[in-house]
Amino acid sequence: MYPCSGCLSGDRGIWPAQISYTRRDGLTMTTPVQQKIRDKKRTPGQIADMMKSGEWMTNGTVGGDPTACMEALANRLGDGPSNLRDMEIWNYGKFYPQLRFQEVDPFQKYHCFHDYFFFPWNRKARDDHGVTSWAQWGWTIGSWWHHYRFADGDPKKRGIDWFLNAATPVDHNGFFNWSYGTNNCNIFRESAKRLVVEVREDYPWAEGGRFNTIHIDDVDYWVEVDCEKYAWPQIDEKAMVPTQQEKQIAEHILTIMDDRDVLQLGIGSLPSACVAAMANAGLKDLGIHTEMLNYGLIKLIESGQVTNRYKTLDRGKSVWTFAFPVDTKWYYDTIDRNQHLAVYDADYTNNLNVITRIDNMIAINNCIAIDLLGQQSAGFYKKRPISSTGGYFQFMCFCSQSRGGRGVACMTSRNKEGRSRIVPFLPEGSSVDLPAQFAHYVCTEYGIVNLRGLNGYERTSALISIAHPDDREWLEREAHAHGLLAPHFPVSMKPEEGGARRYPSYKDKRNYKVPANSAVWGYDWDPIQSGK
Repeated sequence: MYPCSGCLSGDRGIWPAQISYTRRDGLTMTTPVQQKIRDKKRTPGQIADMMKSGEWMTNGTVGGDPTACMEALANRLGDGPSNLRDMEIWNYGKFYPQLRFQEVDPFQKYHCFHDYFFFPWNRKARDDHGVTSWAQWGWTIGSWWHHYRFADGDPKKRGIDWFLNAATPVDHNGFFNWSYGTNNCNIFRESAKRLVVEVREDYPWAEGGRFNTIHIDDVDYWVEVDCEKYAWPQIDEKAMVPTQQEKQIAEHILTIMDDRDVLQLGIGSLPSACVAAMANAGLKDLGIHTEMLNYGLIKLIESGQVTNRYKTLDRGKSVWTFAFPVDTKWYYDTIDRNQHLAVYDADYTNNLNVITRIDNMIAINNCIAIDLLGQQSAGFYKKRPISSTGGYFQFMCFCSQSRGGRGVACMTSRNKEGRSRIVPFLPEGSSVDLPAQFAHYVCTEYGIVNLRGLNGYERTSALISIAHPDDREWLEREAHAHGLLAPHFPVSMKPEEGGARRYPSYKDKRNYKVPANSAVWGYDWDPIQSGK
């Protein structure tokens, strides 16, 4: 499946045992780079043996999940004199299940996970034992904000003791490639005293971009991972079948899409439904600028609908920052040395000053709930962490500020328990992941509405119009009771784009950019667009 790691002529890179050159006298010698690679190799057990009680570590991030070293660490937890205790692990969306920690220390007596994005394995720890701290993330903004206090030019003064992340085998120049987990590596490496690379032969070389590689000089230790023992969880994304509701949502989104749009899609069956709808609509010359490279986007690339020909940044490249290799061979074959893809750090893909410069950006993301003010919750709802904000705020807010851009919040009108996702007010204990003033498009199976520029009465009416029909009377009653609807204000239940109330359609705004800096400079001038 993968090129042999012992083959010098392969594209994958080479292993220390084979790195050498032959002198004229016939003796085989090791170069300085090769010697460093040999000297820095350790086993997972050796890494765990170097750790001390009370140390802090950044446990990689989505797509770069460390595995072998974490299991070795879990095995050292306990009360004995040689055991570890008070270990704090900063966990930024770890998809690979850390079940050994739950077996050894289920109530987190000796360790603590500070999780910034919950996945099912850690939700179980939360529900069964009431452990694992949760904190708001927000990708680049949150990561830099949290980790800036740990960063220092002198590694000995940094606040985090260890940073562990998966990467490809080293190449002949001494570089590892962060592959699926490029996203926050540059942030984390600047805030940790020591860096351990877990080398996986099943990781592809992802073309940059920027900050997608690291040299052996900047690595303290590296560990070889048994990819069969620590195989990635596999999900048959190709077998995902969108529900009828999701198909209807996708059809509504298509009404505000056109050729040459640049896409950001979230995860799940809804993006798959959107991809199918785009294929049926025959959209052409699409572009990609996303955080997660997923099944739907790869299918669009394979279909030929994605050309990136008209992107205003990274023309000809599909830009991404992380991926889950849940179909290991397919993802490997798609990404390895693919010059049509460019992986960047998250501070590029999710950056305000980057996204707002990409014409016709459209972000399509799931949210948990929205209230009649327009406030949106995507990570923590009713006193319970569901996942986290991720890149929700950046893409939903910043895409809608690009020329012709749109941020689309998607959800079924009701959740799995049959309760309305459109509520009068977000309940106590819910995070506001997109403030009301940044709300743009909202879509359910009953329609899509543009909240930008609507007054309070219109916004309330628009949201009620796409709620489940059986919930509308209740929402109207609550809206009147709390002054969100007036009895005689002349507004329809669904203000239409391009309709009688002066709101233009999205196509009328396709060549318009929100003057994000006008509030600062006092006039409608954008230094980013002007190139100054």
